This record gives sequence, structure tokens and C-alpha cells, in this order.
Amino acid sequence: MPAGSPEAADGELDRLRREYEMSRSWRMTRPLRAVGRLRRALQPGRPPPSAPGSPPQERLDSWLRGFYGDRLDQLDAACARGSRNEQYAGFRDLDDGLWAMLLTQQYDGWPHIRACLPTMPEPTLQEIWNGCSGIALANQSTAFYDKLRSAYERHGERPLADSTVLDFGCGWGRLTRYLARDVSLERLYGCDPVQGILDVCRSSGIPATLAKSTFLPERLPFDERLDLAFAFSVFTHLSEVAHERCLSALHESLLPGGILVVTVRPPAYLEQCESMRPLLVALGCAAPATLMAPHYLFVPHAAGPEHPQRGEHGEIDYGETVITLAYVRERWAPRFELLEVNLLLGDPYQVMLTLRRR
Repeated sequence: MPAGSPEAADGELDRLRREYEMSRSWRMTRPLRAVGRLRRALQPGRPPPSAPGSPPQERLDSWLRGFYGDRLDQLDAACARGSRNEQYAGFRDLDDGLWAMLLTQQYDGWPHIRACLPTMPEPTLQEIWNGCSGIALANQSTAFYDKLRSAYERHGERPLADSTVLDFGCGWGRLTRYLARDVSLERLYGCDPVQGILDVCRSSGIPATLAKSTFLPERLPFDERLDLAFAFSVFTHLSEVAHERCLSALHESLLPGGILVVTVRPPAYLEQCESMRPLLVALGCAAPATLMAPHYLFVPHAAGPEHPQRGEHGEIDYGETVITLAYVRERWAPRFELLEVNLLLGDPYQVMLTLRRR
């Protein structure tokens, strides 16, 4: 079949869906709906599916031209020349919201800016990985990105522009691309255990060094020592064994005093997630607020006997996870000092922890 045909695109998304289904979190009933929407969207003559709060068909040119036209004209001219590092550095003084809008690629003007920045995957692929797409997803991403940079400014030992940074579990480069204006591109890294989604990163033009990690890493797939590593929605899906392996690999690769930023689920997620609710009963908890003791709570995803994540003893290491703050303070303390806890109002079931490598 032709490479650009709807059937070929449908097959590619099916391949990614299967690979994702056998690797990281497959979030309950969302995937089947998302893949169905993708199949319908790829039929000839159909518009792309709508993202919550912002239809992908809605272009942002009038907003961008009306408020930032002259500045963007200057940037567009600068993107036609110079090195990639120089091009990306030109975006550093932009407001975070404007930077996020440019990254969505939901505009038709400024061709050199659009050619410089990474393309976006299909809206339904964004939804499969992250639950929403377009401007709604950009809003969540920008909130985390802003807090990540602020935390590193407070606690990092050198400026972000001079730091080596890793997006651990980078997916399709949703967050990696945000850091491209802050970090020299040769110092920006991303890894993920799903080869298919790394292929999406590369085809999108994510300006970072990318490599495949393993589900239970002994070490990271890079020799470089890191100033900053971040893992968004990774430790929210790991078994206790898998989280220990990942935490150890990150500790080994971070420089002394290096900063690790991760997100974890709050205890309230036990009531939100149907598969985790029985744990409340098993713990004898009347409400999540009573979960103040050290607990690592994990429910594996259902999988057949040939599932690639099934370990030598038959265990599944990926599913839904809640880690209490008391557990972090007690069990992570030999490797990391907990510096800050931040809430993300746009994504309340992701709680951001900032830690320093001991």
C-alpha cells in the first residue's frame, strides 16, 4: 500500500498502540476510544479530531500576528540562517505561553520558524500517550516546564544553558522540545523503552540525542554525567522493583549535587483509579488522607504469558502506582535529598518532586 495512504497510517498507529500497550501505562478505557478516533480521522475527506478546549483546525495566526507579529518576523528571519543552537537560543526571551504556542505548530505563517521547530504527532497519538492534545496539552506541559526550570534555578549548581539535561521516559518528545531553547542541543538527551515512540521523536525532528532504554535498566544508555534529569509520569507506573532500578540508574548518571525531578501519584488517586480502589480496603483506610505512612502501592496491568515485560518469575513491572511522601523520605533518602513538593493544578494527579543527588 502507498506509504502516505490512510491504510498505511492506520497500520503505523496500530503498531505504536500495540508497542505502547506492551510497555508503559495503557490508561484504562482511553486507548480504544483514541485509536477508534484515529481510524475515523484518517479516512479520506475527514477533518482531524478535536482536542479538548481547542480544535486542531483552529489556527493561531491571528493571535500570533496581532500580538507578536514584529517579533516573530524577526525570529523567522533569524531562523533562516545560523546554527541550530543559535536558532533555538533566539527563542529564550519569549514568554512561556508564546513559546508553547509556537511548539504546537497550529499556525501557517513564519515558515522558517515552523521548519526549525519539531513537528507534532497526530492529535490522537498525543491523546493515547497523554490524554489530550493541542492547546489543552500545551497548557499542561507549559505548567510543568515552568516549574521544572524554576526549581532548577533555585537548586541547580550551574545555569541551565550550561547544563546537561535528560528527559527520562521522553515518549514522543512532548517535554524534550520545550528545553531545546534553554539547553545547548548537544547537551539535551532523551530516552524511552518504546522504540516506536522514539521513531516518532526522530521523524518529528526532536533536537536531542535519543536512545532506547530498557524496562529494568542497569544503567542509562548514555555515558554523559547529568546536571538535571526529569521523569514526567514514569514513576507513576512502575513496580517497586522497576522503580528501584530506574532510581539507581538515574542516581548513577547524575553528577554529585545533580537535580532529579519526577512526578508521583497522590494518595487521592487510589479513589480515582478503579483498579487501585481495592488497595484502600486492603489497607483498612477510610480515606486517602489517612495514608501518611510509607507505602508503595502498585497494581500491574493485565497481560498474557508472552507479555515482554513479564519477568523471569512471571511478574509484570508496569501498571498504576501510588508512592506516599513518607515512603520517598524514608526509602529514597540514601540516594536523594527531597527539596520541594509542587502541585500541578492543570494535572492534579501528577505531583512534582524535586530532589538532589547525595
